[in-house]
Amino acid sequence: MQLGADKNDTRENENGTKQNAASTPQTWAELIEWRANYPDIIHKWLQVMGRLILRTRVRDDDELGDLIVGCMFASHRDINDLMTLSHTDSHHGAQYCLRALFERIVTLKYLYLKPEYLEDFSAYDAVDWDQIVSGIYENTGISMEPEARESLSRRAAELRKKNKQEKCLVCKSQRPASWTRIDSRQMAKQVGLDHLYLMSFTIPSKLMHPTLWGTRDRLTHNTPLYNTLHCMHHLLIEILMIHRRHFMGKQYVTPIMGNAILDFLGVYVYSQTSFDGVLRRGQERNGQRIYYGF
Repeated sequence: MQLGADKNDTRENENGTKQNAASTPQTWAELIEWRANYPDIIHKWLQVMGRLILRTRVRDDDELGDLIVGCMFASHRDINDLMTLSHTDSHHGAQYCLRALFERIVTLKYLYLKPEYLEDFSAYDAVDWDQIVSGIYENTGISMEPEARESLSRRAAELRKKNKQEKCLVCKSQRPASWTRIDSRQMAKQVGLDHLYLMSFTIPSKLMHPTLWGTRDRLTHNTPLYNTLHCMHHLLIEILMIHRRHFMGKQYVTPIMGNAILDFLGVYVYSQTSFDGVLRRGQERNGQRIYYGF
């Protein structure tokens, strides 16, 4: 992610010219000039995701595996939408897709690392159904059978009470109920994705909601294409790694994982994370550890 560029860091365009790191591509045309094969790289990995979705056989008792495949399917669509919007230079719109992708993969990785909370996550589906059914009834007068509706409402109320959020220590406001008492930032930190939080959650949230900052930002010519694609590409690798480690073994670095990371490094040169220990070669830079090889 390009926040504070190193003046000595230059990248080479495909035409052989040097590009200073402070001048990253911020339009689709600039991206293609910088890395003409970037769309092909993402398309290749979307195809890999598609094959994994279709070919993965999930055991009937593997609830986590079923969730992983479902999240991969949803993420595939998020990435496709994000790339379509980026292609038309609709960069703020692409950030909406990025936030959805980020939240989904952070949650999935948390459940992968802590499967004991999978039951809590699944059970909270009753709250979502309660909200949908209530909305349908308010708009159309149509509802479930009385006994089933009462059972759903009771279950949703129990879950809301169980997962009532504590007040934020900073703003003192009450956070909305969720399936877990851990907020999105804490969860991202616990799964090693907090370095993506600003660009993948905070800023997209300001744009999605009616904030003055977000409104003003939409009126400017800011085009965060580079950061958006950087975060998306990292999250694409995360979903692939979660899938392969679940179905192939936690400690095994599969060819899919290795090649996906190599493609990432081929574009961005280095990574701000080791991808959970896959990358080992690195160095300190501007007070942070960066990684550039196995």
